[in-house]
Amino acid sequence: MGRESGTYMSRVLRAVVVLALLLVCLDAGTASAGGSCYWYSKKDRALAKKTNNTRANAGVRKLSLDPHLSRVAKRQARTMARKATLYHTPSLGSLVTRWRSLGENVGYAGTVKAVHRAYMGSPVHKANILKSAYRHLGVGVKKKGGYVWTAVVFESRRNPGTTLSMPSC
Repeated sequence: MGRESGTYMSRVLRAVVVLALLLVCLDAGTASAGGSCYWYSKKDRALAKKTNNTRANAGVRKLSLDPHLSRVAKRQARTMARKATLYHTPSLGSLVTRWRSLGENVGYAGTVKAVHRAYMGSPVHKANILKSAYRHLGVGVKKKGGYVWTAVVFESRRNPGTTLSMPSC
């Protein structure tokens, strides 16, 4: 009888440990990126960092990466790369659901650094990057055919939302 209860207790203990680990993993997964499981590539983060460094050097508040805006930007970057055509998101105002002040930069070049340099050389793109009303950004970078295709979406409102499906945790 002692041996059976010992086996039972070890099974219960194992189940409790597995359940505790599962809860910790679930909690850690939902805490990332504002409660979503959105993943940023190295190139996405590089473009966001260049944008924020430019703002900081100009004395403008840094932007926070938003997964919903990034989902919209990534879709646009992929579409432009697939079509090998540069154009703004036709329905940006309906893809971002709760927006107050919305902007977008699109471009392509051989590297993220070259795209950012081109943005800064264009008065309209530079104005979007430095606009102080913006607080959040979404980035999308897609490498194809020797180019990086980029879309950057800017917004002033936190958690603007999107009509596009987001990855589930």
